Amino acid sequence: MRVFYSLFLFLFFYYPFIDAQQYYPIDPTGKCEPYIGDTSITPCSKYLTNPKSIYVSSTTNQTSAMESLDLYFRLLGSTGPTCQNAYTFSTLCSVFLPECEVFIDNSTNKEISIPKRTCLDTCNSVTQDCQITAYFNCKQLEPTSGLPLFPKEYTEYNLTTYGGGFNYTLQCYDPPKSNETIVTGSCPFPLIFRNRTKMGDGSGFDDSENLGYTFVNDDSYCTIPCPAPIFSEKQWDNIFTTSDVLSMISLISSIYLFITYMVINKKRNKYDYFFSFFVGSIILMSIAGTIGFSVGGTRKLICPEINRRGTYNDPAVAAAGWIFQFAIINAILWFSINSFELWFQIKFIKRKLDLLKFYIPVVLIISISLSVPLSAIGQFNAGLGNFVVWIESGTYQNWFFWGPLGFVLTIGTTFIGLVIWEIYKIVSSTNKSDFFKLQLKPLLNILLIYLTFIYMFGYNFYIHNSSKDFYGSSDEFKDCIINTDGLNCRIKGPPYSSILMFVFCLRIYGVYCFALYGFSPKTRSIWSNSFIFNNSMANKLKSLYSNSGTSTTKGGSSTIDIKLSTNMNTSMDSGGGKSSSMEPDDIIIY
Repeated sequence: MRVFYSLFLFLFFYYPFIDAQQYYPIDPTGKCEPYIGDTSITPCSKYLTNPKSIYVSSTTNQTSAMESLDLYFRLLGSTGPTCQNAYTFSTLCSVFLPECEVFIDNSTNKEISIPKRTCLDTCNSVTQDCQITAYFNCKQLEPTSGLPLFPKEYTEYNLTTYGGGFNYTLQCYDPPKSNETIVTGSCPFPLIFRNRTKMGDGSGFDDSENLGYTFVNDDSYCTIPCPAPIFSEKQWDNIFTTSDVLSMISLISSIYLFITYMVINKKRNKYDYFFSFFVGSIILMSIAGTIGFSVGGTRKLICPEINRRGTYNDPAVAAAGWIFQFAIINAILWFSINSFELWFQIKFIKRKLDLLKFYIPVVLIISISLSVPLSAIGQFNAGLGNFVVWIESGTYQNWFFWGPLGFVLTIGTTFIGLVIWEIYKIVSSTNKSDFFKLQLKPLLNILLIYLTFIYMFGYNFYIHNSSKDFYGSSDEFKDCIINTDGLNCRIKGPPYSSILMFVFCLRIYGVYCFALYGFSPKTRSIWSNSFIFNNSMANKLKSLYSNSGTSTTKGGSSTIDIKLSTNMNTSMDSGGGKSSSMEPDDIIIY
């Protein structure tokens, strides 16, 4: 009996100390303040139960709380309607701006301030509905006491020191449920808010996505900026500037070559036609690259607005997409024809092949067939992470471009290999290095174009195979914009150098051709025999120049004719021989 009596006395006197760990601590610096007011982003005045009494302490203040609230209210713009409602807003405001309860110490008449905490189930419900469980932990603990920051039902305080009871209970806060959708009107940087309306039947939103706005998810009001934050702004500027400059240089170079070989050239052979048609395709590709100048540059073409990519609804975008597709199909077809013709000429030296009148309609029909249908169904759109207007759907890309390109590359690879083999056999058996020199330019031209096509083909498969790794990192991006100012947050994408190389391959064709043929002997000969250098004024200038004692050579350059006794025509080498299928079959090397 004595033992039980002792145990009873022990529990009676020491139970409060054993149970003290359940009591939440009282911060002597805590006090109640009126709400300082809404910011342009955070509208808590509508959702606080008592705006005149907000709990603050030496470790928490309303200014820092509003900064956190601004961040989370921006984040709400990227969530769906299940999150954007009064229940979520009230919960969020109560977490960072808890209501303040006051207890009066009767002995000292001093006010004791206590925060009214948000309920655990409320916190869990909101974080799950808003899909931010990875960014906000509702099981956080008080740093000093180790008790839950979000209690299950209530918090208990021991107020005996202040003249109160030892188990003062304060219920946690659980706002009333509400399904009314409330649009926040803001998003975390670099995302950009765009309001959109629900369809009449409530099944979805308006057609903002068809206009070029890309939302972070189907229910979101936050759009991804254009261009996408794959690279820094400086890197994007470099990409767009490189595209603009190369397109303009390529356009000027290819126009010069087209005028040279198709307009002022008096003795055009079929290889001049092949070369001119290929250059004509390059002109169109370059025009597609320079259409952006009509709206302020490639950046403005790709991104008419800061959060909108160009679509087929934009006239400049639709034109750039169709011209580019038509032109590049033309280019790869003439490339394959040139490869075949070069091989045929070398393989069958004494045979003539006159298929130009068949090539032209076939190339036009194929090019139109692979471009017009895409325009009709609105497939030409700009990409958020691209510098060119092109086919949007991967399926259509495969059927209307990559498939034909793969077929052409197979043909090109075959004929290029055969050309090299035939040249090797001829040079090995006859030891005529002049023959190899004669075919060097057309072969080099084909090889350069071939290598760019190969790069584009391989790059496409590289992007498709890596797309999950590149664009599947949205969680990292979200984590970045939540925890930082968003300036350096990036969506993982292809390497900057690979995109820059892709720009180079698409825009360099005119420069390639100009480097090979811009000042070749035949080009100089065409210009020296043209009307431009053979009119009355030009003749007077030449006469004056001649009389000054400076000797000149007719045609602008001295030439050494090397005639090979063959029945060959020059190949597509518009920078080599002067003969044609309508002229004697001698080849003249300059």
